[in-house]
Amino acid sequence: MNDNELFQKEKEKRYNELFADEGDISSAFKTIAKEFYWGNFGRLSKTDMETLMFHLYMEQLLKVKGDADFRDYSDYKIAKDLGISQNKVSALKLKKQLQYPHDFDWRASLAIISNNCRFENGKIKLQIPDINLYYEVKNAIEENGGYIDVSLTPKLLQVSPEYFLDLLEAICEEKDRKQLRKKLRQDLRVTTKDKEFLETEPMGRQLLSCAKETALWTVRTVAEGVIGSVITQGSSLAVIISNVIKVLSFALNREA
Repeated sequence: MNDNELFQKEKEKRYNELFADEGDISSAFKTIAKEFYWGNFGRLSKTDMETLMFHLYMEQLLKVKGDADFRDYSDYKIAKDLGISQNKVSALKLKKQLQYPHDFDWRASLAIISNNCRFENGKIKLQIPDINLYYEVKNAIEENGGYIDVSLTPKLLQVSPEYFLDLLEAICEEKDRKQLRKKLRQDLRVTTKDKEFLETEPMGRQLLSCAKETALWTVRTVAEGVIGSVITQGSSLAVIISNVIKVLSFALNREA
């Protein structure tokens, strides 16, 4: 068997894994048929047809592999499977989510990849493998008045340590947000005795006046204090906090 035959065999295997159930194949065909046989033959544009086909593919992928770990369907893996560029995959993911939204727990997904975060050049950095996850996180932060640094690298989340507490507030579940905000500000007042943290100002902005090492230590200490008291041990947010605390502790030990 030559290389081309092996390649074709592998593609067939991947297809059969995704559409192993006849019911899934039937359902996919019915979805496509509605776009052609309901008195609307030929009205679907090429772009919309590609988006629909990509939607059907992604839904099967999510059904088979689950929707928590975005590393299972990175742009690279999908591009390789479909024979298109990673840029096109990223664009199709955005269009698919806009036209055929898939509701997913983005906090759980963020928690899974947060163990890859690092502290570099004064920033907490995390490469997010999926464009929709990146925009969910970005939107949550900005809706809460938080701030992230814009990067030329696609899907790279960058946050100054001072703004990490604002990030926590932003990605916290709405029902816990008021209690978390209260706990964070109480601990900040104790940790930085010479500083009064105002309720109306973002915490990150107020921490910017502290020395770099003091800010790092303060963020780490205050973040540790909310696990168990406000944030449940083992929850998605607790995992994110724990992973960030690790990189901040490493940065502090390195500078000691």
